[in-house]
Amino acid sequence: MSVGSLPPRNPLGVLLDQVRGFLLEGLREGGIPVEETAIEVRRERRAFGDVSAQLSKVCAQAGKSIEELVSVLSPRRLPSMLAAYSAKNTFLNFTVNLKDYSKLVESSIFFYGDEYGSVPSGKRLKIIVEHTSANPIHPLHIGHLRNAILGDALARLLRSRGHEVYTHFYVDDVGLQVTFAALGYKVAGSYEKGKPDHFVGDVYTMVNLLLELEKLKSELRSTRDPSRVAEINAKISEYTARLHEYSRKHPEAFNKLVDEVGRLGQDIERVARSLGERYENFEEDAVKAIRSVVERCLAGIKQTLDRLSIHFDSWDWESEITVWSGATQRVIEKLVKTGLVETRDGALVFRADLLASDAEVRKKAGIAEGLVVTPMTLTRSDGTTLYVTRDIAYSEWKLARADLVVNVIAAEQTLAQAQLRLALFALGYEDIGSRLVHYSHEMVSLPGVRMSSRRGVYISADSLIDEAVSRAKAEIEKRGLGTHEDAERVGIGALKFYFLSSSPSKVLTFSWERVLDFEQNSGPFVQYSYVRAAGILQKAAEQGYDLEKVSLIDAGEEERGVLLLLGDFPDVVSRSADQLRPDMVASYLNQLAVEFNRYYDTCPVLRAPTESKVVTRLALVRMVGIVLRNGLRLLGIEPPKRM
Repeated sequence: MSVGSLPPRNPLGVLLDQVRGFLLEGLREGGIPVEETAIEVRRERRAFGDVSAQLSKVCAQAGKSIEELVSVLSPRRLPSMLAAYSAKNTFLNFTVNLKDYSKLVESSIFFYGDEYGSVPSGKRLKIIVEHTSANPIHPLHIGHLRNAILGDALARLLRSRGHEVYTHFYVDDVGLQVTFAALGYKVAGSYEKGKPDHFVGDVYTMVNLLLELEKLKSELRSTRDPSRVAEINAKISEYTARLHEYSRKHPEAFNKLVDEVGRLGQDIERVARSLGERYENFEEDAVKAIRSVVERCLAGIKQTLDRLSIHFDSWDWESEITVWSGATQRVIEKLVKTGLVETRDGALVFRADLLASDAEVRKKAGIAEGLVVTPMTLTRSDGTTLYVTRDIAYSEWKLARADLVVNVIAAEQTLAQAQLRLALFALGYEDIGSRLVHYSHEMVSLPGVRMSSRRGVYISADSLIDEAVSRAKAEIEKRGLGTHEDAERVGIGALKFYFLSSSPSKVLTFSWERVLDFEQNSGPFVQYSYVRAAGILQKAAEQGYDLEKVSLIDAGEEERGVLLLLGDFPDVVSRSADQLRPDMVASYLNQLAVEFNRYYDTCPVLRAPTESKVVTRLALVRMVGIVLRNGLRLLGIEPPKRM
C-alpha cells in the first residue's frame, strides 16, 4: 500500500521499488558497493520472468560476475510481492507473488475507478497544445484528421498527469489564400449550400482553377515550343474537366465566379493583395469581407470536430494576435537589433544559419542533428511579412501564457519550426528547446491520390468519417448487434485508433483493411474486447451477482498474464504522456485485448469450476473493463454499448 490508507496509483511502481530495494540492500550487505542508478528494473514480458533487473553496470563497477552477485543475495529476504528469481546473462529475472500483487492491483483499480491510470506528475506545468490549425479556406482533410486526433490525445494524456492543459486552434486569416477565398465568397456566397466549409473550399478552388486557366490560355497564345504547348493543353483539359464538375455542383455560384474572373482577368491577384493589405490595416470593408468567409469555414470545421469530440479552449486569430496588435513589427525590430538580420534585394533576412552553426546553440534550441538550416526571410521586398515571421510573434504570445508549448505540425514544416526556435533564441529565449516542442507528424498517403486544395483534390475528413461509420455499421449488422450510435462510435474509434497506433514519425498509407480489422490491432478489436467484458458482467448481474462485491479471492496462474498487464497501465500512461507517445497506450490496449481474449477463450467465467473461481474471474473481467474504457477515453475513443 502507499502512504496512508490509500492504494497506490501505480502498482507497478511499488513492485519495481521492491525489486530495486531488495537488490540494493542485499548487494550492499554482501559487501558489493552499488549505486541505485546502476540497477535498471523493468517489467518483462518474455519467458524469463515477470520483472527483470539489468545488472551489467553493477558487474562492471564491482568487477564481479552475475553469479557472484547472486551468491550474496538471500531468497529468504525477498519482499512479499516477489516469489523467486533466477540469473541469465547479466539479468536477474523475478517471478511475482501473484497472491499479494493481485490484491494491490485490485485495490488500486477498484478504488480509483475512472481515474485509474492517472498518476500526477511531480512537477505540474501549464501547457498549451496547439493543433489542427487548418487554413480556413476548405474543410479538414485526411492530414488534418491525423493532426487533430494526435493533438487531442496528447492533451488528454498530459491532463492525466495533472498538468493544466489548454488546447488552441490558430486561425490563419492573413495571407493571399484567404483573400482569394474572400473575393470568391463575396460574389458567390449568397448561393451557399451544404456544409459551409465544403462550400468555401469549392469557391476557393473554382477561383484558383479559373485564374490558372486564364494564365494557361495566355501562355498558350505566346508559346511556340511544341512540347510546352502539349503540356499546357493537357493542363487546360484537366482544369476544364474539374471546372465542369463544379459547374454542375454549384451552377449559380460558378457562373458568377466565371463572370467576375473574366472581368478582372489576371488583375485578380492585384485585387487580392490589395484586400489583404487593407485587412492587415484593419479597414472595415476588408475586415467584413474576410471575416465573413473565415467564420463560415470555421463553422463547418467545428461541426467536424464536434463529431470527433475534439474541442478547443481557445481560437487564436492570427490577425488579432500578430498583426493588429503590432506584435510582428515589434519582433522584426528586436531581431534587427540582434545584428543577425540583413537586407537582400529589399527583403529582410534573418541569418538563422549563422546561429545554427554553433553546436551549443543548436542543442539549446532543440535543432536536430543533420538538419540543414537556411536563412529565413522576415519581410518581402514590398515590406509584407511571411507566415513564419508572424508565427514568431504568436509563439511569444503562447510562451507568455504557458510553461510548455507543444505545436502539432506536419514534418514538412521542420525547417520553418527550427528557424522559428532560432529566432526566439536570438530574442532571448535561451531555453526555447525545452519550452517549445515541434510535435512532428508525417503525412498520410492514399494510393493514386495527389492532394491539392487549389485544384480541389483532397480527401475530406467528413468523407472519411462517413465511410468509416458506414463500414462499421455493415460489420456490426453482420453480427446482428449494434445501433446507429454504436456504428458512429466504432467507426470514429477505428479512425482514431488507426492514427494513434503508429509512431507519428511514420508515413501512413491509408488502408480500410487495417482501420476496420475486427481481429487484431485496431480500434474495433479493442472496443469489441471491452464490449465482451461488459456483456459478461451484464449476464452475471442478471444471474444475481453483486459486481460491486466481487474480488480476486482465488487468483491462479491462469490469471497471471492479465493481472500483470492490468498493473502496468498507470506506468504506461505516465510514460506515454511524458514522452508524448500516444501510440504506447494504443499498443498496450491491443496487448491487453489480446491477453483478455485468450483468457476468455480458455477460462470460462460464469461456468468456472468453483464459486470462488466465478467470483475471481468476474472481478478480473470487471478490472479489464475499467482499464480498457479508461485507456480508450485517454485516446479520445468512446466505447460502444454493443457491437
